[in-house]
Amino acid sequence: MSLVPTFAGLALLSVGLGIGLSFIVHYRFGVNHPPPTPTLPSFFIPAVTSHGRHLPLTAKNTFSFSVLYVGVDIDTLESGQLNLPFRVFAYSGHPATKILGLRSNKYLGKGEGREGFRARLNKFLITSGSRIRPEDIGKVWLVTSPSFVGYEGPNPLSTWYCYGKAQDGGEGSELVCVILEVHSTFGEAHAYILKVDCPLRHEPATGYDLAFTFPRSFHVSPFNSRDGYYRVDLVDPFPTNRKQYDLPQVKILLRLLTPERTHKLTAVLTSGPSPPIPLEAQAIPAILSTLAKWPFTLFSVTVRTLHQASILHYKKKLAVFPRPEPKITAAGQEGVFNPPEKDEERTGVVLQRQDEAWAEKKAREIVERWGRARAERTGTALEVKFGNGRESLRFAPERVTSAGNGHPLDDSDETGDALRITTSDPNFFTNLLLSPSAEHALILFPERLTSVNSKTLYLAFFAPPSSSNSDLPTRQSASIRTRSFLHLYSYSTLAPTPDIPSITAIPAIPHFADDTSILCWKDRLQITRVLFWAWFGEMADEGLLSLLRGRFVPGQEPWSVWDRGLKRVWGIDPKVPTQAGSVSLDT
Repeated sequence: MSLVPTFAGLALLSVGLGIGLSFIVHYRFGVNHPPPTPTLPSFFIPAVTSHGRHLPLTAKNTFSFSVLYVGVDIDTLESGQLNLPFRVFAYSGHPATKILGLRSNKYLGKGEGREGFRARLNKFLITSGSRIRPEDIGKVWLVTSPSFVGYEGPNPLSTWYCYGKAQDGGEGSELVCVILEVHSTFGEAHAYILKVDCPLRHEPATGYDLAFTFPRSFHVSPFNSRDGYYRVDLVDPFPTNRKQYDLPQVKILLRLLTPERTHKLTAVLTSGPSPPIPLEAQAIPAILSTLAKWPFTLFSVTVRTLHQASILHYKKKLAVFPRPEPKITAAGQEGVFNPPEKDEERTGVVLQRQDEAWAEKKAREIVERWGRARAERTGTALEVKFGNGRESLRFAPERVTSAGNGHPLDDSDETGDALRITTSDPNFFTNLLLSPSAEHALILFPERLTSVNSKTLYLAFFAPPSSSNSDLPTRQSASIRTRSFLHLYSYSTLAPTPDIPSITAIPAIPHFADDTSILCWKDRLQITRVLFWAWFGEMADEGLLSLLRGRFVPGQEPWSVWDRGLKRVWGIDPKVPTQAGSVSLDT
C-alpha cells in the first residue's frame, strides 16, 4: 500500500491545524479592549514620493519611487482590533513575529516602559510647550511606515493628524494640529507642531486644505544648511464634510525655502496609484498582493537615500555639512556654524538625540570623582549645565548636588566662588580629558558649544597638579593627547597664542587628571582607555571619509576644529559662505 496519500494527508492536516490555531489565537487574544467610538478607518497605503532639487543650479536633480505606509487610528491600533490573522499586521511585540507591524517605542521620543501611542502623544503635548491640552484631542490618525518581516526602517516622516473631540455627541470633528515627526539617518528625531490656528498658517495651494510656512531647526540632509524655512501644504484626510464611503487621501507637498524664501527643493508624498487597502481580515489577499508587487520597498529606504546622496556628492559636487547638534537651549550657543532658523513660535521640538557614547560615560565618571575632590580642595563650586537635555551636575565644597538640565541650583548656600560651565558638547567630558591642557580646551570651547562664566576661575580649577606620577597609564595618556593635537595642529597655519602650553615639552606638562592624590592607578588606566578609543574613532572617521573620497564643506571638517578655534582667537571669521544653503565643490 502506498504511503504517499498518508503523508499528503498528514501534511494537509498540519496546515489545517496551523490555520485553525492562527484564527483561534487571533480572535481569542488579539483584542485587548474596545477602542472609544467612533473611530477612524485604518488602511495599508501604497504611495509615491517625488523629490526635486532646484538650487544650486549646477546640482539640479529629480527622482521618485514607491513607498508603503499605514494610516491607523491609534486607539483602534492599541485595542488590538487591527491585528490580522496569520500576523499579516499586528500591534506591539517584536517585529520578527509579524509580516507588517507597528510598535510605539520609536515614536515621539524614547519614553519609558511600554507606553502606547496615545500615552506618548499626551506626554509629548504636555512637555513640548505646544499649549495643546491632551484632553482636547479626540481621534488621532497616524501615517507611518510599518516594520516588515522583522525589519524596522529609518522611517523618515510620520504624520500625526490630531482631531478635536466631537461636539454634542456628533461624529465629525475639526483638525486641531498636524505633527510632522522627522527621523534622520544619524539616529536623531525631531517634530514640527503645526496648529491650525497658529499665525504660520496661510492660504494653501490648489488641491490642498491647509498650508504652513515655518522655520527649519533640524539637520536632515548633509547637503543643506539648517537655516531657511519649510512650506508644507496638506490635505485633511478626514474633513468634516467627508462622506462615509470616501477613502482618505494622503497628500503632502513640502518645499524647502532659503532664508530669503527662495524655492530650493520640493518633495511630494501622494497616496496611490492604487487605492488604500482596509486593514481588515477580508483584505489580506490585497495586502499580500501589494507586498508581492513591491517586495523590497520597505527594505530599500536607506539604500535609496545613500544612492541619491552619492549622486549629489560625487556627480553634482555638493559638499557635506558636518552634523550639528540638534536644537539646543543654552543661550548664545546657536550662533555657531550651521545654526537653525529662529523659531519664535517654538514649532520645532527635539525628540531624540544620539545616545551618549561609552567613552563619554566613563569620562564623566572620572571627572565627577576628580571634580568632587577638587571642589573641596579649592573651595570653588563647579556647575556644569547642559543645553542638550543631559543631566547637569554641580560640586560644592562639603556637598555634591545634581539636578536635571534646565533647572539651575540655588546659589544662596554657596561657599566661595562658583565656576559655571554651560555646554551642549555631547563629548564634553571626553574632550576635557583629551585636551593637553585647560588652555587648549578653552580655545576649542566656542567650536564645541561651551562657555565659562570666568576664565580665571576655569584655569585655576583645571590647573595641572604641582606633582604627578609618571607611571605607564599617565605616559600613555600624555602620548595620545600629543598625537591627537599634533594631528590637529597640522591642519592650521596659525600660530598658537603665547599662553598655550607646548605639547612637545619634555617632560610633558602634567594634566589636571594626573593628580595622584585624587585619582588612583585604576582611574588613570581608565583615562588611557577612554582617550585611546576617542582618538581612534576620530582617526577612523577621517580615514573612512578619505577612502570614500568624501569632502566636507571646506574649512568645516571635524579635524579643522583647532584651526577654527585659533581663527576666532585672532579675529578671523571661520564661517564659509554658502549658495542658497549649499556649498558646491570646485572639483
